[in-house]
Amino acid sequence: PLSTRDFESAPPRQGNFRSGKVTGLALYYLWLAGELMTHSRKGFDRLFDVRERVAPPQYHHAATPDDADNFFAHKVFQEHGLVTARGWRNWFVGLIERPVDTAEATARLDALHATGKIAQITLEGDPKNPRFVLAEDLPLLEMLHAGNIPGEWQPVDTSTHDEMIFLAPLEIVSTRGRAQVLFDFEYLWEVYKPAEKRRWGYYTLPILYQDRLVARLDPKFERSTGMLFIKGFWLENNITVDDQFIAALAAALKRFTQFVGASATDLAALSPPEVREAVQLRLSHSP
Repeated sequence: PLSTRDFESAPPRQGNFRSGKVTGLALYYLWLAGELMTHSRKGFDRLFDVRERVAPPQYHHAATPDDADNFFAHKVFQEHGLVTARGWRNWFVGLIERPVDTAEATARLDALHATGKIAQITLEGDPKNPRFVLAEDLPLLEMLHAGNIPGEWQPVDTSTHDEMIFLAPLEIVSTRGRAQVLFDFEYLWEVYKPAEKRRWGYYTLPILYQDRLVARLDPKFERSTGMLFIKGFWLENNITVDDQFIAALAAALKRFTQFVGASATDLAALSPPEVREAVQLRLSHSP
């Protein structure tokens, strides 16, 4: 197994976020075509090997272009749930990596709808933009609309009432403007902005509590010292900070500290001070 580090190469003629080397792009496209597969990882590096040495023999075949297109057309709904026609087309293009004009996209959606594989629904407050969803998921939506939670969705550990969740920057819930539409929450991923132009921070994470996005957190893990720094914390307006809120935030910070492998957490920049002090007190009594 080899990674892109094992090949000498010049940078591509045009910048590409996939790799800074021509050989890295070649490996990616060989992986995309199924000639290579991911064997393992070493740190942040993906190690590739030929398909024959990774996949079982029964998978050594190529799908037809039509079968592949149909698979990815369905996969968009599996990954994104409710989508508009425009959203579905954009995601579909990204998966199959070829242009798809409006006529083809419309024909594919019409065919999926006619065969009963997808259903069309309308969201309250947005009647002019119908959404499409897998027909098999309609019972789940109907259950949620009635105020019930499907049994298979019940938490196996804590829930967001007991412990907040720090969402990743590219989490489907919050990225691409969905946080604003779904949660009335402005989210910006500012890793590519100069520090002086950032509104919040380099790697700000939205915080999910119960069924709302309630705050933002800018963490930084310093590997040399094992310290997790909380460089910023910003509450949304009209958020009630009570004992349950503090307990849920402290539980999330404890889990996040363990997740990144930090030995300690520096909360000096967490504000307002009364929230910081309450969280520190809670953490100091945590086993």
